[in-house]
Formats: sequence, C-alpha cells, structure tokens
Amino acid sequence: MLLYLIIACVGLLFLVASAILGEALDFFGGADGFDDGTHPLSGKTIAIALTAFGATGMITTSYDWDPTLGAITSALSALFLAALAWWLISALHRQTGSTEFSVSGTTGRRGEVTVGIPAGSVGEILVSTGVGTHQIIARSGDGGAIAPGTTVRVIETRGSMVIVERLDGQSMPASQIHSAESAKGQG
Repeated sequence: MLLYLIIACVGLLFLVASAILGEALDFFGGADGFDDGTHPLSGKTIAIALTAFGATGMITTSYDWDPTLGAITSALSALFLAALAWWLISALHRQTGSTEFSVSGTTGRRGEVTVGIPAGSVGEILVSTGVGTHQIIARSGDGGAIAPGTTVRVIETRGSMVIVERLDGQSMPASQIHSAESAKGQG
C-alpha cells in the first residue's frame, strides 16, 4: 500500500507542477507528428496515469485483492484515464482559436479600397479575416487605377503586399481616381 501511495503522491505533485508550469513539463510538445500541440506522453497525461495507478492500487490493496490482479487493474485504470485525459486535452486544444494573421491567407478574399490605388502605384485596402480586419498595401493587378470605396478581390500576395482586381473587372482612369479621392475628402 505504501508503494501505491508514493506513486499516487508523485503523480499528484507532477500534475500540480505541470498545471503551474504549463508546457515546461511537456517533453514532446508538438514533436513526432502531433500537430495539434498535444502528445500522448505529455506531462499532464503521465501525471494522470501515475495518480490513477497509485490511487487504484491503494483501493485494490485496501479491499485485499490479489497483488497481481490489483497491479493489472491499476495499470488498466492508468491507461484508460490517461487516454481519456489526452483525448479531452486534445479536444480543448482544437477548440481554442488562433489570432495569427498571414497576408497570404487573404488570397481570394474581398476587400474595400480605403486609399485609392493610382495607376502603376500602390494604395491600401481593408480586408476582413477570421481574426479581424486588416489594412494591407495593395496594387492593381492590371496596373490601372482603383478608386476608394471600390470592392476588390485579392488575387495574389507578394510579401506583405497584395495584388487586387476590381470585382466588376474594370479599372478607373487615373484622372477619375484623383477626383474621387478629393470628393471623398471634402464629404
């Protein structure tokens, strides 16, 4: 019984330490093809297995079970509860949202020109993504001018800049874009 008590206490201390220190006790963190950030041998699952093994061993010993049967029951209990914990941790990890933004992820999205795009030059568009709204430097795909307020689609990314096209497929002459910008600034 003392051995099971020691194993249960070590597991419990390890579980508390992994809860406080977080990923510091996750020895395999994201390695070996587990892309969702959890590993079956993470610190939390090992701690839960140790605690379950020790606690089940103490229970079976207190009921005077055969030591072999108690050890097998403890091992099965540890495996089951560790697998359950890993499944729950993985499910929770998948549910957490990411706030990571990548310009390349805007390809195909619609946006609105906020700073007019002169012919052969750059302007700025406003694009909504799953993580928020972003202002991005933009250039017209056909080299033509695009007025502020025009709805565009991102067709390509080049570094931190995007290439856009008007949704109606027509570009505005450079003389009209300057008059549209000045009219918008006076309004």
